[in-house]
Amino acid sequence: MTSDVPFSRPTRPAPVPGDAERAPRELMTLPGAHRDVRRWRLVEIRLGGRWRAGLLTVWRRPPGSTVWVVHVRWADDATSHGTDAWGWFLFDQDRIRPLPEPDGPAPAHEPYYGTWHDAVAVPRELAGPSTATLEESCWRLAWLRTGDGWRSALVTVRRRPGPGLPWIVHARWGEDKDAAWVIADAAVVRPLPQSEDAAATQPSPAAVSAVRGEATHP
Repeated sequence: MTSDVPFSRPTRPAPVPGDAERAPRELMTLPGAHRDVRRWRLVEIRLGGRWRAGLLTVWRRPPGSTVWVVHVRWADDATSHGTDAWGWFLFDQDRIRPLPEPDGPAPAHEPYYGTWHDAVAVPRELAGPSTATLEESCWRLAWLRTGDGWRSALVTVRRRPGPGLPWIVHARWGEDKDAAWVIADAAVVRPLPQSEDAAATQPSPAAVSAVRGEATHP
């Protein structure tokens, strides 16, 4: 089928040496219960011969297998223009690696004065309609400061609820209740660069060790 035919499959460029390896269908359809660990983490994944930022959301150990498979999404299905937006991959720390968390001290200006605070949550009743307009909708991977630390997040709505009010965003950083409307303060809501060719800086040894640990004990 081609991309001109309704319901056709997304196009998938031919793999390049060094790319992350997609999980074979035979591995993903083994009979029995999978062991899933849902833990969100911003990563970069090697695809098409280059690094792409993505969001790792699931670690899966197929039944009877000794390898971990991970689910990574790097684009929105609605705006991927017929190309793949996500996939299941065999975990390989040389091809799927964590993005480093933001570093540096808290801003010296108000309201931080050198001490980090979480992003300010906005009550749902003050955030406006639950449905977003086309202009408000977005799909941005971001670092979000909440729970006294940085979280890997996905921002899907950006709006100004009223004249003179600050911009707010709807961010999700995990399953179920791990989502909120927050004020779009650039100090604590940090979207990743949108450039498709933007490659992350080399992750710190601590970050790599963390993923290695997850690969063994997610």
